[in-house]
Amino acid sequence: MPSTTPYLFTGAANQPAVRLCLADGDSCDIYLHGAHVTSWRSAGAEQLFVSRQADYSAGKAIRGGVPVIFPQFGAFGPGAKHGFARNLTWQLDTSASSASCAEFTLAATAHTLDAWPFEFAARYRVELTPGCLLMRLSITNQAAQPMEFTSALHTYFASPDYRQGVLSGLADLAYWDNGTPWPERQTQQDDKLQIEDALDRVYFQVPGSLVWQDQARSLLIEAEGFNDAVVWNPGRAGAQALSDMADDEYTHMLCIEAANVAVPTRLAVGACWQGSQKIRLLPRSGT
Repeated sequence: MPSTTPYLFTGAANQPAVRLCLADGDSCDIYLHGAHVTSWRSAGAEQLFVSRQADYSAGKAIRGGVPVIFPQFGAFGPGAKHGFARNLTWQLDTSASSASCAEFTLAATAHTLDAWPFEFAARYRVELTPGCLLMRLSITNQAAQPMEFTSALHTYFASPDYRQGVLSGLADLAYWDNGTPWPERQTQQDDKLQIEDALDRVYFQVPGSLVWQDQARSLLIEAEGFNDAVVWNPGRAGAQALSDMADDEYTHMLCIEAANVAVPTRLAVGACWQGSQKIRLLPRSGT
């Protein structure tokens, strides 16, 4: 008889994790540490990248998969880079989970209040359907005053060689390249982007879906509640500077992230925000 609940297992560094499974063989692994998706297998292949040097120990961010970025994206604020949500243990809500979806919760603690002085409740749902992965993050303001935050689902896609891939859906979008003065912007002329080495770029007000196509797959990437899209690869020199990524791994990944970077989300007292990223595997002829 098929299971009606997620499969619980002990992962790397003895960290508890959840596996979602479908009858067609699709699967998804999520660590409670960071509510971090570390694997999505569909059509018999792994669709996400995780470094073989990733650190799964408590308090560390796992290099790869889908880190949950909250309440600060990057260095866009006074707090720690990319916030604290990816470094903390979330709780699995078994009453809202099944064999094909899992929900996780994170609440403010003395530790988070030291880092960011707002009471909040976070809920993260990961849902698996044939050929599709849906991730939905909700944040509720439980503080006594309005709060602002930036956020992202920092998705690392696997690729045989990202330099041979093409990202489509970018025509006429304004963007900022990290390393240039903020908020200096340029405009993308071509609908398609092919990357030769390192790139750290934020596209603003992305109105529709993006398509990533490389030698192995075509993926339709859709976001709701997130206005921006971040495209990142460290390149050769950047990978060599990362202790949790092997020097030769950078060619096998590309981050395409649903994000709110330019304009922080502002929540009134008691209000709730929700953002999602939906990734669907397309037939190889899809563009």
